[in-house]
Amino acid sequence: MSLSGILNSGTSGLIAAQVGLSTVSDNIANVNTEGYARKEALQDNRVIGGQGIGVQVTEVRRIADTFLSQEFRIAAAESGRFEAMDELQQQMTALLGDPTQDRTLVSRLDDIFNAAAALANNPDTTATRNATLDALQRLDEDIDLVADGIRDLQRQADQRVGDTVQTINDLIEQIDDLNREISKRPAESDSNALLDQRARKLDQLGELVDIRTFDLGQGMLAVSTNAGLPLVDHAARRIVHVPNDAAIAGQTFPQLTIERVDPATGQTTAVNGTIDSSIRSGTLRGLMDIRDTNLNDLAVELGAMTGHIADELNRVHNDFTAVPPPAELVGRNTGALATDPHGFTGIASFHAFDADNAVTATATIDFGAIGGTVQDAINAVNAGLGGQGTLSLSNGVMTFAAAGAATGVAVQQDATTPSDNGGRGFAHRFGLNDLVSTGTGPNFDTGLTAATNHGFTGEITLSLVGPANQRAITTTVDMAAIGGTVGDLVAQLNTNFSGLVNFALDSAGKLSATPASVASSFRLAVLADDTTRGTTGVSAADMFGLGSASVAGIASGFEIASAIANNPEGISLASVNASGNPAVGVGDNAGALSFQTLGSEEGRFDGAGLLPAMTATLSEIGAEFLGRAGQSAKDIAVRAEDRLALRDELSERVSEVSGVNLDEEMTNLITFQTAFNASARVISATQEMFDALLRI
Repeated sequence: MSLSGILNSGTSGLIAAQVGLSTVSDNIANVNTEGYARKEALQDNRVIGGQGIGVQVTEVRRIADTFLSQEFRIAAAESGRFEAMDELQQQMTALLGDPTQDRTLVSRLDDIFNAAAALANNPDTTATRNATLDALQRLDEDIDLVADGIRDLQRQADQRVGDTVQTINDLIEQIDDLNREISKRPAESDSNALLDQRARKLDQLGELVDIRTFDLGQGMLAVSTNAGLPLVDHAARRIVHVPNDAAIAGQTFPQLTIERVDPATGQTTAVNGTIDSSIRSGTLRGLMDIRDTNLNDLAVELGAMTGHIADELNRVHNDFTAVPPPAELVGRNTGALATDPHGFTGIASFHAFDADNAVTATATIDFGAIGGTVQDAINAVNAGLGGQGTLSLSNGVMTFAAAGAATGVAVQQDATTPSDNGGRGFAHRFGLNDLVSTGTGPNFDTGLTAATNHGFTGEITLSLVGPANQRAITTTVDMAAIGGTVGDLVAQLNTNFSGLVNFALDSAGKLSATPASVASSFRLAVLADDTTRGTTGVSAADMFGLGSASVAGIASGFEIASAIANNPEGISLASVNASGNPAVGVGDNAGALSFQTLGSEEGRFDGAGLLPAMTATLSEIGAEFLGRAGQSAKDIAVRAEDRLALRDELSERVSEVSGVNLDEEMTNLITFQTAFNASARVISATQEMFDALLRI
């Protein structure tokens, strides 16, 4: 080899050592940089004409394991999903209270029954009556607290969905920009810093939404969700979230859509379809799961349980009367029309009282012996009272008022054959003497039959919504375009849902909507409803309890009846002795004893959400509700912990491959430094040899 060849060889060694030192220094400087992948300078000997002429750096390579990186992102997505769910679920658990402490719905129910026991001993004292109202008020406040908390958490989750979508869109845009910048670089070694940046952005994106990557060539990567939804390829995408600020518990939220961003103009074009079901993991999926499934189920369970509690309290209260009997009993809006079948069997007595609490007139109605409509029942009562009392129905509300010389009214069940419609007496069915009121319901036993005129105008839009907020089918029913009976409405619903949901009306007039086995994880949702039944203002959804919002709405409006809230004397505890004078007495504790007994009576609860049907006491149903919510929170917390542990384990493995080891880098530093010094010595010796030649 000539001296010039030796000089060139030494120079190449000097350059290679310099690149190696530069690579080592970069690695050491980024030892604490998250997501940094260490670099390695790869060398090869230079050969021309079969003769070695030094060394060359062929590549400064990033040390990364693509498979491990992908597995890490999968684990990060799952960790992000359950972490988001756990955070909101813990907030919900805090609202429900600690079952071991004296501040839960169950303890509030027990307080009511304890107050009823004291009331049974002293029914005529204001103190015991106020204590009962106080116990009811505390239950009211706690139900409101939980119902409002669920609603607010759903809204908070939706707001966080919007924030997460914005972060995802920003990361997609940044990854797309890095793709284009990397593709412009002439050599991969020039792109390592950009590749590191892109890897960090991918890791951040992978925590928010499940992703996988594909090589597009020229250093570019395509990014999609694991379900195949493109996020980045030769163009970026933007996810579109429409916020829903409506303060309605159990509401259904709009679906996510996606747009394609034109790389030349930046203009967006909507891509057909929705994408909720294409997002299977990540923080975004967790937020949507807790919003659309967990909190929705909890809202429905709370509403159904509250409705059952209210119905049972009202059942007892409607069997008795206050002393003195009120001048007017105003029912709740049941959506009933005068032409509806009354549906009652058995006997009830309608009494009018004078100022001395003596009965002035009684209409004892055997419902099996009168006409079959609500109006027939009204006419029979009014005829029997002879002008001393008036029963009327207006805009869905039944009212029983004293008239003539009478000053008070009451409805009494027959002791042997009480009036009955779906397990409820006349006063109970129409809510004439309710103790508590609810936003909707409290039950959806309409008393209607298939032959009854449905009486609705307007349109209702229903959808079968899946666990990922996807829509299996959406349909609109125009009440004016179908037959006129409830049976026609049921048939139309079954036709529109093509067998995916089975609608059926039971003997109590309750409309059930049961998804088919292929859609067992789906639920019925009401997307829009401007229907009304006659002049009642009651919609089809609220009449039949269709969709989560109608059931959840029961809890949102739970409160003590306005006629009683500030009037402890209005609590109905007395039985009517029609032949007595007076016919009712303030010392009668029959109603208080019934309330006390209610605490140990088992009743049939139909179940809702994930809360199973059961025959149990009110406290047992409440305990099951709290227990299920607590178990759900525990399950999510355990999953969050497990996924975090897996993520950390994979992060360590990625670090073992890609992370910087200072001991190793110090060894490399010494090696390259020695090589640099040796190459410099070769150059120096060659220079001396050149000088010697020049002196000859």
